[in-house]
Amino acid sequence: MKKIATDNSRPAVLARIAELEKAGRFDEHTDPVDMSIAMPVTPDFPYVRTAFRDRCDTFFRRRFVVYPFTRKTCRRDFDLKIEGKEHLRGVGAAIVTCNHFTKFDCLAVQYALRPNRPFVVAAHFNNMRGSFGDAMRAGGMLPMGEDLATTKKFLAAVRHYLAHGKRVLVYPEQAMWWFYRKPRPMKDGAFDLAVRNGVPILPLFITMRPSGNIDDNGIEYPYLTLHIMPPITAPAELGFRDKVRYLREENERLCREKYREVYGEEPTYACGTWETVFARQTGKGASAGGKE
Repeated sequence: MKKIATDNSRPAVLARIAELEKAGRFDEHTDPVDMSIAMPVTPDFPYVRTAFRDRCDTFFRRRFVVYPFTRKTCRRDFDLKIEGKEHLRGVGAAIVTCNHFTKFDCLAVQYALRPNRPFVVAAHFNNMRGSFGDAMRAGGMLPMGEDLATTKKFLAAVRHYLAHGKRVLVYPEQAMWWFYRKPRPMKDGAFDLAVRNGVPILPLFITMRPSGNIDDNGIEYPYLTLHIMPPITAPAELGFRDKVRYLREENERLCREKYREVYGEEPTYACGTWETVFARQTGKGASAGGKE
């Protein structure tokens, strides 16, 4: 058991999550967003770093900042266990999906998938100022832009990395819900990118284990197990939109099955059952999705 620093904002966030679950609004952000520390994402954002100086800066930040921090977080704070590595055999370029419940779950994904660590799609407000933002950018963050020109640069960067055998992590649940363990309905964005670029979906699902690490508010910070599930490809005979839907529904099904396998129960929600919750999302997945 470790002493956990108390974050007094957490009870309010958990209350907000309960409120949104009851309303069936699974894609809304629950943590406050501080735009004062965010930099605008403009068309000149270095999505693909080609300049020698930029590549050197990225190398040293990854080697001496990002990778050591990732290793420490996964080993000490998460006590991360990884299951299903056999599903990585033969998988190169892919859109990686995962449930999203902490600002640092991307570190667990990158640690589990090394050496082909994925780039990470993030909302624009994650493009932070200062040394922490520098580390995030060096670690492979791809912030989404809010204008057409930047969006085109973002999509071109995703195509570039996939074409070169890299992986790209997209959070199809869209919003981060702090230590929420049940699967949530997914947006189409991740699956649209996979179909457009002719790559499979590599689905991950992270489950939580008791840790005994409890803060002064009585909130436990659990240990994590990352499950790598079989890659998904859509049948070739399907049309574009049907391929997107097939990938999304298969990904949601695998997450549901993994949840039942690990926790021994069906995921239920304050607003209804799995069937009613996911049925009401049908046809609502046209947004870009995947934003943190």
